Amino acid sequence: MTMLAAIPYTSGFPIDAFMQDVATQLKRRGLRLGGVVQHNDAACDDRCMAMSLEDLGSGYRFPISQDLGAGAAGCHLDAAGLAAAAAVFAGALAERVDLVMVNKFGKQEALGEGLRHEIANAVMAGLPVLLAVRRDFLPAWRDFAGDDWVELAADMAAVERWVGDAIRLAA
Repeated sequence: MTMLAAIPYTSGFPIDAFMQDVATQLKRRGLRLGGVVQHNDAACDDRCMAMSLEDLGSGYRFPISQDLGAGAAGCHLDAAGLAAAAAVFAGALAERVDLVMVNKFGKQEALGEGLRHEIANAVMAGLPVLLAVRRDFLPAWRDFAGDDWVELAADMAAVERWVGDAIRLAA
């Protein structure tokens, strides 16, 4: 049994909504969650989504995208928002939450940035960690995580089983 689980998904799959649903369901069961899930709040003039990360401990949302204007092809990740969201992991580690969720191991993490350091700290602290990885980032994920992780389907029952087992192991 490993304390690290990833949900591989394909582009176009509504992973953000799925991860939000997982967090909601686990909170209803009384679990203390740390980490972040992503919300795609509104269209930016049809060019991009207004993205924010929700701190699962407090419910506070950190904007992580900025509209670059009419000439831009898309949104730009707001590094300041991502850095602010990264600070929530210190609280999750200090409080010894039941589970740390990270919305995605994505492009920034594949490049050695983003929430990569926070993911590693949570794992090293012995906390169960659940995250999603788009399939095209799986090679970078494997380079980062090695072999000590479990692959889960985007299936609520499978995720809940793993979470229950991981929490028992962490206790």
